[in-house]
Amino acid sequence: MKATVFDIGKTEGGRSLWAIAISAYAPDRHVLLRPEVKYIGNMHGNEVVGLELLLSLIEYLLTSNDNQVVELINRSRIWIMPTMNPDGLELSRYGDCSTTNGRYTLNNIDLNRNFPDYFGTQLASPIRALETEAIMSWIGAVPFVLSANFHGGAFVINIPYDRYYIGKQSISSDDDVYQVLAKSYMTRIGEMSRFCDIKNDEVGTAVHGADWYEIIGSMQDYGYLNYGTIEMTMEISCCKYPTEDLLMPYWNVNRDAMIELLFQAQRGVKGLILNEYSQPIPFTQIMIDDRRPVINVTPLGEFWRILLPGVYTLKVFFRGYEVHRQPIVIQDVLIQLNLTIIIPQVAYVPYSFQPIRILSAFVTNSVQSLSLSYTLILLSLTLCTMK
Repeated sequence: MKATVFDIGKTEGGRSLWAIAISAYAPDRHVLLRPEVKYIGNMHGNEVVGLELLLSLIEYLLTSNDNQVVELINRSRIWIMPTMNPDGLELSRYGDCSTTNGRYTLNNIDLNRNFPDYFGTQLASPIRALETEAIMSWIGAVPFVLSANFHGGAFVINIPYDRYYIGKQSISSDDDVYQVLAKSYMTRIGEMSRFCDIKNDEVGTAVHGADWYEIIGSMQDYGYLNYGTIEMTMEISCCKYPTEDLLMPYWNVNRDAMIELLFQAQRGVKGLILNEYSQPIPFTQIMIDDRRPVINVTPLGEFWRILLPGVYTLKVFFRGYEVHRQPIVIQDVLIQLNLTIIIPQVAYVPYSFQPIRILSAFVTNSVQSLSLSYTLILLSLTLCTMK
């Protein structure tokens, strides 16, 4: 079992944003087809339960001999950033359940209102925080499959979208996945609602962010819409900064839920899209059915998609034009798709000198297809047991 510590960037106060990557092998680099997952805590500096949980999780992953933990770190690289806002943490107050002391950065920016909006809507602050820029660079460099951001001050699992988009749309194309993952987590930790003085219909549920209260510039929407990462915001403590005696009960209840959620990056479909020379094809994307957003294939030709059991259509796009589609069946196993796509010049050269077609995250009409008679698809399926 190994770990590598990364300095992701600096805060306004000059502090480092530390993240630790944990895996059984090569935690210092990306490994072909190994899923990347991340947990972030303390985005708001006065919400400390997530920070404490993630510190405990790091220790648990590095010291436990539990078979489930061993399997998890053998099959994935787990990134953990205990605090995204260490400057705010320094200003927070022990035992303060409800105020905003320490919530913001040193230049008074709410980090969960500071990420670029999909449609370019003006944010609450015209300044992009150093912390935000660091996270954007990080998630742009690592192909994260799954992410959770741990907050406090409420007891709900917040799923996309955090704002209303076209036609008051607050439900994403992956809502079926989000509902299962969020409800599974909440079921495991539901007993902690006894510490909540807050009484409303949302307590102990999964809720679409915009239907709870709308915000613009959330990290959750940014990661999902731009990279297809399954992102969730975990509001796991009604008290933002509880006293020390409550921290162990939170860990005891959340531990197994956190482990189970990390395993979800292993379900669905993953694979490679290559040409006949086993080389990745630039400007390639995949789409499952008409689910948006489309997923950009990595520079190595990789893709991942978390899916529930069912029958789907996998579509491959080159420069925004469909070049292949095929049915796939997701059962209780992981289907690894290794696609080698041969595209003769007659099929792709006409598009190589044109602007790349942008497939919107929200438009659901069909896109133009290339003739499949010019495309040779070599497909290998490898069935692997899914946790």
